Amino acid sequence: MTATSPQLLDVTVRDGGYLINHKYLPNKVAAIAKGLQDAGIGYAEISHGIGIGGKLMGFPAVADDEALLTAAKEAAPALKLCVFISPVDVSLPLIPALVEFFEIGRIGVSVNKVQEAGKFVQKLKKYQKTVAVQLARSHARPPEEAASAAKTAEEMGADIVYVVDTFGSMLPQEAKDYISAVRAKVKIPIGFHGHNNLGLAIPNTLAAWETGATWLDGSLMSVGRGAGNANLEILIQQLQNRGQLGSVDLKKLCQATEQVVLPIFGSPPLSKYVDLLFGREKLDYSPGEFLELCSSSVGIPLEELLMQIHNKMGSEIALADTHIQAVLHEYGVDYQKMINSLKDI
Repeated sequence: MTATSPQLLDVTVRDGGYLINHKYLPNKVAAIAKGLQDAGIGYAEISHGIGIGGKLMGFPAVADDEALLTAAKEAAPALKLCVFISPVDVSLPLIPALVEFFEIGRIGVSVNKVQEAGKFVQKLKKYQKTVAVQLARSHARPPEEAASAAKTAEEMGADIVYVVDTFGSMLPQEAKDYISAVRAKVKIPIGFHGHNNLGLAIPNTLAAWETGATWLDGSLMSVGRGAGNANLEILIQQLQNRGQLGSVDLKKLCQATEQVVLPIFGSPPLSKYVDLLFGREKLDYSPGEFLELCSSSVGIPLEELLMQIHNKMGSEIALADTHIQAVLHEYGVDYQKMINSLKDI
């Protein structure tokens, strides 16, 4: 098939927030947004890493979503903004107060719980917003099941559906298989959001695009949860080599990375041992360092701890604190006491 020119969506602020404990300052978000706009990037996701209302839900943050969105919109009026929405009740009433700022609402749901997106799709449609449904942890289910979830999202009214390699565990052929399966089921545009646990976010994203994904996510300097996302600069260079995105100024984009993003983060994200294990075991958890601390605190090798946690999950695909607690309890560890001791480190 002939690949269609892609739409790029930058996730430096939203996904990158995990690496700085979500403590973005509005002026830094404004500088990132302006750098993206000046380079010719069309879309950027501006919200707390966990989704709108993250600060309200008690997650670390310096500024709320409205402050970040206001800063981005004032600095880069031509940049189209997106927000990420977790399917939790606290998010729903926040949408009306933010609608003036964003064009796209992206709802993140586990691939096996797509029905949870329903009322959020309806709310966004009420305000005539473009709706994307992110099928998180797509790789935890076979391509056919991901495709069925995508079809459900389309029937709900989604305008875009994303295959999400949350674990960073896909290989390029698998990215093709998932996009192909979804393409066979839906008529709406398909997106791909890759993580870099195995160093394959770029080849996976390119494979997804070549197979029919027309919305592609990336971040400046690869910043993102865990091992990071697809490097936006490299992704654009590779797409330009293929005759795409000629209007994007790669030099200006790299200047934004060097002058704005690098000072915030200090260095690009790396695939640490825990990230590689997450990719192998198809697990995601943030911060991964917490599991490393659990492992060292109780004297269990990290790989053994993760395998036992995975076994505790059964048919579930989202790792929760309760699974960690259950394993540690079997080793005679009081979870809360361990948490309190870690706070003192």
